[in-house]
Amino acid sequence: MNHSITQGLFYKMFKILLSKLLVITSIVLVFKEINSQVLIFDLSERNIKISKDDLNADFTIFGYTNSTSSLVLKIKGPSQKVILQKKNKIFGMWSWSKTGEFIYPGLFHYYTNKDDDEIDFEVKKDLFDNVKLIGKDDDNLKKNLIEKKMSLDLFRIKNNSFQTINKKIPNFFKIPVKLPKNSPEGIYTVSLNIMDSINNFESKKIEIKVSKPGISSFIFKFAHKFSFIYGLFSAMIAIGLGLSAGFVFRKYL
Repeated sequence: MNHSITQGLFYKMFKILLSKLLVITSIVLVFKEINSQVLIFDLSERNIKISKDDLNADFTIFGYTNSTSSLVLKIKGPSQKVILQKKNKIFGMWSWSKTGEFIYPGLFHYYTNKDDDEIDFEVKKDLFDNVKLIGKDDDNLKKNLIEKKMSLDLFRIKNNSFQTINKKIPNFFKIPVKLPKNSPEGIYTVSLNIMDSINNFESKKIEIKVSKPGISSFIFKFAHKFSFIYGLFSAMIAIGLGLSAGFVFRKYL
């Protein structure tokens, strides 16, 4: 009797141990599969000045991978904020109240090595998730913002953009990158991702500094660092132009 009980306990312990071993083995195999996929890349430039030249790339990304999965290179600009307001009438007077705010990358570009439904879904989902709405969530507002930014080329999805450097060694690739002229200045991050329904692995991020040459860059920086002075100066110019126009009209018309 005791012998049969001992056998039963041993059998149950063996089943539990075997199931745990199978789980651990599965996890190890998954990590081994992920780690066996090499993702290496670098940039031709780290300090980028946005060029007025529409033909040549601002910089080029060079990389190597032995992965056959869906790959996505992401260029993410500095965060920006938009405050949402609602118009209300209080005691016969109109006022604005804050209802929420958007926080999103000032630029978000995706470059993929394929063009299929799976990678398209994963990229669009990632883009949608990176647009944060603080307040009452509204998918339509997010959708409208994304469509607006895409029309300005600040959000972009470019499929089949991995160019083979040498056909004899297809694992090496390059991606020429042309930033739009309206790109915000600041620190950007570049990363290479395995992005599909099974894996979602991201390489190390490389930071780049994007700047604009000329007077437009000075005005942009001044308006953001000294917003009160910039607003006051703009109001003075507007008043001066208005008074000058009134004087010209009275004298000559």
